[in-house]
Amino acid sequence: MSLIALKRVDLFKTVPAQTLEVWLKGYTPLRRDYRKGSILLLQGKEYTDLCCILSGEVSAEIQDYSGKVLKVETLKACEAIATAVLFSPDRLLPVTVTAQTDVITLWIPRKEILRLCGMSPDFLEKLLRDMGARLSFLAQKIRFLQFNTIRKKIAEYLLMQLRDQGKRTLRLPHTREMLSEMFGVTRPALSRVFSELCKERVISAEGKMIQVLEPARLRAMAEEEG
Repeated sequence: MSLIALKRVDLFKTVPAQTLEVWLKGYTPLRRDYRKGSILLLQGKEYTDLCCILSGEVSAEIQDYSGKVLKVETLKACEAIATAVLFSPDRLLPVTVTAQTDVITLWIPRKEILRLCGMSPDFLEKLLRDMGARLSFLAQKIRFLQFNTIRKKIAEYLLMQLRDQGKRTLRLPHTREMLSEMFGVTRPALSRVFSELCKERVISAEGKMIQVLEPARLRAMAEEEG
């Protein structure tokens, strides 16, 4: 059961089954089930075991001393939670993780993750890539907090993609769902503004493909005050 379950988690998919079988000898990841609304992980607590989601969906949120809550991201089946925190100096969680649906998880001690890193370079690379991707996502989320309207967030994001991809026809590296979380807005509100920009002929959009028709208008939106 452990091997089959592990192979459902993205981090472990590239690891040969034979390597996982050797790793799992004498060791079995702990399965925990949570009901919708349950807290899996609490902000400020030490994170010593890697939590992997087998099924269901969780949200990661930050709450400040005034009680204000900021949703950081949504995590779904096949994802591992807070890989970078597991190897940070203090290993204290910056977020509270709550089940949005019924959730099934696997928990793996940090020392066992390190042991597998020594056994599988592919796993080590996948783990490092996951850490980097999550840190990059959080950095971009913080960047977009400075923009006070959805139009300005979208304008800055598209201008950034223009710089990175070097052409006006863009393939967005993020889904609308990921963008709504990155911008801290609802999915319907994000889609509405994208539709408005299409009607105004600033962009044209088809799925994840965006053609920027008026780069100058995007720059003006990003620089607007208020």
